[in-house]
Amino acid sequence: MMGELLAPHLRAWERDYRSRGKVWRGTTGFAPPELKGRVLELGCGNGKTASALSLSKGVELHAIDCSPTAVRLCAELVKRVGGNACVREANGLELPFEDGFFDAVVCFHYAGHLPANERVKAVGEAKRVLKRGGKLFFKEFGASDFRFGKGTQVENATFKRGNGVLTHYFSEEEVHGLFADFHEDSLGHEKWRVFLRGTAFQREEINAVYTKD
Repeated sequence: MMGELLAPHLRAWERDYRSRGKVWRGTTGFAPPELKGRVLELGCGNGKTASALSLSKGVELHAIDCSPTAVRLCAELVKRVGGNACVREANGLELPFEDGFFDAVVCFHYAGHLPANERVKAVGEAKRVLKRGGKLFFKEFGASDFRFGKGTQVENATFKRGNGVLTHYFSEEEVHGLFADFHEDSLGHEKWRVFLRGTAFQREEINAVYTKD
């Protein structure tokens, strides 16, 4: 089984999905009208983003996750919304696709759950399977997010929570450097507040779009 070969921080996701089921609620509105052709989503989880992309006309969606339970939940959600996607268990560090296979790669809250050396490898794999001129969509939590510092610090700005899952909090400069081999179309951050039990907390996400030269 592939899961038995994964590092502990990746196996932690399968335990979490088995325990909690649908870790991420609902679906997103992410389905850019200009997105066409073969699209790969890395770390699809239980289908929050895949369920939206699966409804996009002209998109052949491939969604992967290292957790077999997440893959099952994602496929179920895609079917429930009436979408179409190929959802499979796979490791984003060793993608089972040929070079230049995809027109776009969606990397939302995936790289931030990897240690530094694996983030570099994951970006390299994403670039390998992208065709020239292909787009990569990136989204991760920023260092101003209120959850920064929660858990045990294992690397710079990377923390392990009690469930064993790693979360890294990015700066814009770090993202720029991580994708230095790409053309940067856009890079910025979004901040908003959430209220929990009457107290306001700040959220932050770093968003970027890159093109493979």
